Amino acid sequence: MKKIISLYIILNLCQLSSVNSQNLVPNPSFEIDTACPNNYSQIYYAVPWFVPHTNWSSSDLFDTCYLAISSGQGVPFNQDGVQWARTGVKYAGIITYTDTINYREYIEVPLLSPLIVNRNYCVQIYISLSELSNVAISNIGAYFSIDSVLDSTHGHAIDYFFPQVENTTTNFLNDTANWMLVSGNFIANGGERFMTIGNFHNPSNTNVQNISGSSQQYSYYYLDDVSVIDCTDVGVDENNKEDMVEVYPNPATNQLTIKTAQFKEKEIRITDVLGNLIQQSMLNSHQSTIDISNLAKGIYFIELQTEKGILRRKFVKE
Repeated sequence: MKKIISLYIILNLCQLSSVNSQNLVPNPSFEIDTACPNNYSQIYYAVPWFVPHTNWSSSDLFDTCYLAISSGQGVPFNQDGVQWARTGVKYAGIITYTDTINYREYIEVPLLSPLIVNRNYCVQIYISLSELSNVAISNIGAYFSIDSVLDSTHGHAIDYFFPQVENTTTNFLNDTANWMLVSGNFIANGGERFMTIGNFHNPSNTNVQNISGSSQQYSYYYLDDVSVIDCTDVGVDENNKEDMVEVYPNPATNQLTIKTAQFKEKEIRITDVLGNLIQQSMLNSHQSTIDISNLAKGIYFIELQTEKGILRRKFVKE
């Protein structure tokens, strides 16, 4: 395992061009794996990601290599809902809250290089709430440590560490259609070599928002596109400049507005959950409104071909 991680880090370092702008997270969108996931608890296929619980915990990896609904680990269909990857064809998934037992899941990764003392690091994690979840939470964050966070409890909350970056407590992460950004920045103590992602609060200190009438409370989030960048010199605003895409209203009825932060003429494709092309047009300004009145009610995806590859956003037609 150590040889695999070392080789992966060496290969990534060879591709990096500048120290301050590089993403220190290896395999940030989980695209590199050693096998196709065919069951839960296989996040370790996306090397060098792993689970910090040494007893038992089942953090997941999802991939388009399993397309059938019954596979459990497929993309876009899987055991917890329907979602395309934000980047590529894979993403991770973790349970962040249950009220019946104190059970949690986390994912951890060794950084490409240790953090430097007194440097300002910008952190971004994209997440999406699964449709199977009946509650949303706000307490998702990232904890940075010198040594790996290894916990021997039976998948319990790791509530004795305090994440340096955490979502705002009043911002409930309740969107099942789109990828939501959890972000922040912090000054490193120096030497931090591992990042762990999850909910670091015990059940009584977790902020919960009910989104269905089920008696059992359960929240499961997909994760994609994780980044840790030294933004001491470039600043937070400069680091966040990217080809962002907004789709609203969501759910929509007759019209859908698509807005991009950095504009280049793009083809817009609307597909169903099976990937079939339903509608296409051109985006010829920063903001365009398209007619979707002819679409049947259901879940659809907006696809835009950009210099970063295909960007997908999910929306619901009511």
